This record gives sequence, structure tokens and C-alpha cells, in this order.
Amino acid sequence: MLFRSATLSNGSLYYEEQGAGELIILLPGLGHDHTYFAKTLPLIAAAGRVVTPDPRGLGQSSPAASYSVEQWAADVLELIALFKAPRAHLVGSSLGACVCLQAALEQPAKVASLTLVAGFSEVDPLLEMNFRTRLRILDAVGLGDVMASHVSMWTLGRTFLATPDGRAQMDKLFASVRKNSPARYRAFIETLLRFGRCEPDQTGVPKLTARLGEIACPTRVICGDEDIMTPPALSQQMAQRIRGAALKVIPRCGHITFTEQPAETSRLVVEFLQGVTRPNR
Repeated sequence: MLFRSATLSNGSLYYEEQGAGELIILLPGLGHDHTYFAKTLPLIAAAGRVVTPDPRGLGQSSPAASYSVEQWAADVLELIALFKAPRAHLVGSSLGACVCLQAALEQPAKVASLTLVAGFSEVDPLLEMNFRTRLRILDAVGLGDVMASHVSMWTLGRTFLATPDGRAQMDKLFASVRKNSPARYRAFIETLLRFGRCEPDQTGVPKLTARLGEIACPTRVICGDEDIMTPPALSQQMAQRIRGAALKVIPRCGHITFTEQPAETSRLVVEFLQGVTRPNR
């Protein structure tokens, strides 16, 4: 495994790399760095050259004055250019899936395929309530035990949380989130509310869902059947609107499929990628 830092036009991104072949970029969920894929990176590397960056403002990557899904997507597109790759296969989980969608819409020629895991193209009322509750918790008690409980019960499936591994992963999940400062975590949540067109000044602005028909690259959508944060209906919505997209639902799994069912998630990702990389076409 290689550990490197890429210098961008306005900062740097730390990343880890494993495997060989066509470029595959893995993008983590809200508040997480490359360690989000610790269980699955070696498995997905069977499909190609896998790069797992720390998104801007996380881990060892440089911060930004402000954050947006558009900025994170621009970083990914610049990373592809730095690697001198004609294009890349993008795999994103939750927020990472939003970044994948944005990149594919901004520069479709640079995106070979999309794998959207527990993703969403819009923020529905319950998801907005989730994010706004996190902001209220930050105001009241900060990034403490109350936030840990809130995040865990929304992101980990009931079946998984009932196991010893589930309870251990709950602690690891929040330890990763707590690497963020409260101010930066707030900025990330506010970024997602803007992505969902939820702010007062965005009244009438079309949701990203309206543009999904523009995406023409091969796409696989994956979700857990116990995901209450971004439920299967949001994945079904994306799969129905993206031409040729296929939906795979993982049984007895919540929001963070890469943690709860790493083997099955990796199998679905690798199966898809091996079907769309050039040697296997």
C-alpha cells in the first residue's frame, strides 16, 4: 500500500493507494477520512488501482475556507487529472455518493462509472430533520455522548447494533467523527443542507434529482434494507432516473454498508467494476 499527498491548485489531498489497473476513487461519508474503507480497500483493489483520499478538511488533507459538494467534486476531478488518468470509476458512500453525482454532472467525460452506496440526490424532510437535530445537539452539548447516540442509531442497522461487533464499531464510528472540530462538523452538515436545497434562499432551486437523467455512465446503486437515514426509497429514486442503473439491496444492513457488511458490499462493488473496466468489456 502506498501513502501519498497530491498537491492541488488550492491545497493538498492525502490518499492511500492499492492495486493496479483502471483508476478507482473511493469517497467516504460525512465527517470521515480514508479509514472509512479500512475493511474493504484490499478487497476492492482486486478490481483496479484504488485510491482513497481524505476529503478536503478531513484527515491529513488541507482545510478550506468554506465547504461545498461542488468543491469536493472539483477536488476529485483535479485528482483524476493529476494521476494523468483519462477518467476514473467513482465509488461513494452517503456524502461521498453526492460528491460522485456532482462530479459526473460537471465533467461526465472524466467519470467512467458510478457506484452510489447509501446515497441520495436530495434531502427529504426526515433527513433534513436529522441534520438540523445534529446542529441543535452541537449548540447544546457539542460533539459528545448525545451526538454519538444520535449518529449511531441513525447510521447503524438494528441487526448489526445487536452484535458485539456492532457495539464495537459504534465506538469506532464516533471516534472518527470526533476527529472533526465542532465548527468543521457544523460546516459539513450545513453543506449537505445546501446540497439538498433546504435553505431559505434556495426556495424554488431544482434539486439535483432533476438532473439525474443527464448521467450516461454505467451506474450501480447499493443500499441496506435497514437504512433509516437514507432509506431504500432514495436509492430507488436514483436508480430509476439514471439510465441503465441497477439497484442492489443488502439484507440486514443499515447505512454504513462498508462497515456492517464489508464482504458483501465489496463483492457488489467489485462485480460491477469488473464488468465495466475495459479488459472485461
